[in-house]
Amino acid sequence: MFDMRLGAMDDNEKERKPGADLFARLSAIQTVVFAIVALFVLAGLMLVGKGFYVKAKDEVAQYLLLRDVEEQDVTGKDSQSGLSEAMPAPLTTGSVTR
Repeated sequence: MFDMRLGAMDDNEKERKPGADLFARLSAIQTVVFAIVALFVLAGLMLVGKGFYVKAKDEVAQYLLLRDVEEQDVTGKDSQSGLSEAMPAPLTTGSVTR
C-alpha cells in the first residue's frame, strides 16, 4: 500500500530551505543578542572602512603637496599666488578693558 501523506512530506522537506527558519528556532533573548552582535560587527566594519578612507585621503593629499612643491622648484613661481589676493584678511579681535 502506498501512503500519500508520506510522499507529500518528502516533497515539502525537499522544498524547505536549510536557513529559512533561523530566527524561528531562536528565543526572543537570543534574537536580541544576535541583533546586537550584528550591529557591533557592522559598526566595526564601518570604522575599519573609515580608517582606510582617511589613510587613502592622506596619501592623495601628500602626493598633491609634493607635486606642487616640485612644480614650484621647476618653475620658480608659486602656483597659488593668485589665491592670496582673493583670500580675506584674518579677523582680529579687539582688546577688552576691564
